[in-house]
Amino acid sequence: MRGKSRREFLKFVAVGGVSFLVHNFIYLFLTHFAVNATLAYSAGYVSWAATNFILSNYITFHTRPTVKSAVGFVVSACLYYLIQLVGFTLCRWLAVPDVIITPLVYTIAFPANFFMVRYVFRRWA
Repeated sequence: MRGKSRREFLKFVAVGGVSFLVHNFIYLFLTHFAVNATLAYSAGYVSWAATNFILSNYITFHTRPTVKSAVGFVVSACLYYLIQLVGFTLCRWLAVPDVIITPLVYTIAFPANFFMVRYVFRRWA
């Protein structure tokens, strides 16, 4: 990666970090109160998506949210969610501790998300 792409990626990592913290907090908070783990993970993911869409527009890619970019983001977020859900389900099956699942799944799925979201904000914004 060079120049602009590298800066975008670093900002994407920072935005992703904030969004991840929101997701992980919601997930751990809900599972603490005995909410079904998959439901808690999904609720956290929705909060991640909202946070990530807004911050990616304004901070990472310097664009304004539009209906077109929102649709593209939802499509990429759904694909990202499916990737994460497979990883999440596998981790649950392997009895990975709850506190480790979200960071592990994000680490695996994060690179694919960068390229999907960058495509959306460069082509659809």
